[in-house]
This record gives sequence, structure tokens and C-alpha cells, in this order.
Amino acid sequence: MTRRNFVVGIECKQMLTEAADKQIPIKITQKLNCRWAVFKSAFLATQSNRLVLAEPVPDIEDADVRVQDGQEIAVTFKKGYSKCLFLTRLVDRGEWQTETGQTIPVLKVLWPQQIEKFQRRAFNRATAPPGQPIRVNFWPIESTPGPKGSKWQGTLHDLSAGGMGVIMRKSEMPALQSGEQFEMWFVPLPGQESLCLPVQFRHATPMPEAEEVMLGFQIVGLEISEEGRALIRWIGRIANVYQRQQPLNQHPIKPTIR
Repeated sequence: MTRRNFVVGIECKQMLTEAADKQIPIKITQKLNCRWAVFKSAFLATQSNRLVLAEPVPDIEDADVRVQDGQEIAVTFKKGYSKCLFLTRLVDRGEWQTETGQTIPVLKVLWPQQIEKFQRRAFNRATAPPGQPIRVNFWPIESTPGPKGSKWQGTLHDLSAGGMGVIMRKSEMPALQSGEQFEMWFVPLPGQESLCLPVQFRHATPMPEAEEVMLGFQIVGLEISEEGRALIRWIGRIANVYQRQQPLNQHPIKPTIR
């Protein structure tokens, strides 16, 4: 069992106050219907029992979505060697005047009672172990509930708690648009149960093999639920196993401390 790391009380308040003073960038995740929406924002200030956030913009260009009032959202940000996460709710919208005198739209959210910290190395991509290919099945997440649509299969290229790469033959690759969301099913290690991950498509990269392409996906939505956060920690452990199974000449070199 991995020991969980929470920041509470005065330390939690100090961390968020410092983040607001430095206007640290954040990401906001919220579920809208059957899909996940991811936004870019930043801490701006603290107000009594409220946090003031810059008006979020969709993480995917041209996405016509906005954070919904009253629904639970997950906020993540980086601090040192940790990725920090807390849940909150949007309670108000307003305007904020910057130090330069510019007025910008903002969100006001409830102050969280705790922040959970994850090791950032869990979000470093690890190449799938050599040998037996790991098959990945995926299909679109529809905007409304209903029967599954088209289904595709590829081979796992790499994995982290933040994303994954899947190899496909160019002749079998579907026509994908950035931001499209899918469910991914695969067995990460022999003898384990299948993982099901919600992901959104980010890019396609040609591989050295002329007939193959690597599809890059961002894992989305795990921050919102307790089960999802446990899955973040589990994927980090799997990625660590993958790293250990690589040939020694492919292991990352630790910097020398002088």
C-alpha cells in the first residue's frame, strides 16, 4: 500500500497563499455529461474562505466549453517534486483588477480542507517493456450514454500517470481530431486485471518504421474520484516497473551531486 501524502491545516493554507502570491498555473478538470473538460487557469489571490482563479480557457483549442457552476472540480498544480491536487466547487464569478490596472474575469472557488501530493516522477513516461506486445483496445466516449461505436486496437508504446502512447499501422489509424475522448482497455502486466482509462487524443507522431504511427493520449478525469486517484498512484507504480525492465543503457542517468 502506497503511503498517501496530504497537506492540511495551516500548511495547506500557507501552500495556497504562496501559490496565489506567485500566481502559479493550474489545471481544472470537470465532468460535463459523459465527457471530461480540462481547462488552463492560474491562482490569483485569496479572499476569506475563497480562492480567486483566472477565468479558465479550454486545454484544447476551439473547445466551446466553460466551467459549470456548483459542480465539483479538481485543481492540480506543480510544486517542487510533487504534483498537488484538491477538490473544490465554483461558488461565484466576478472581475479582478491586476497590478497593471487591467480588469479580467475570474472564478471564486471554496477553500479546500486538504491537498494531496503525488510524486511527479509518476508522470514521467516509461516505455513499455520489451518482449510480448501489450495490446490496447479503444473506442470513442460519446457525449450521451448509448451503445459503443467503432473500436480500434494498437500496441502500448509508453505509459505514465499523465498519458500514454499507442502504436498503430497507418493503414488502420482512424481519422482523429485533437481533443477527441476515448476509453482505453489493456492489461499492463502479466497476471493483472485490465485497466480502463479515459483519455483524450493529443497528437500523432510518425515512427521510424514507415508503416507505423504513435498516437499520444492524455489521461483525463482520474483526479475527480477516490477510485481515480488510487489509479493515478497505481499507474505510477506500473510505470516504475516498466522502467526497471528496460535495458540498463536505457535507464535515466542520475545527476552527480558535487
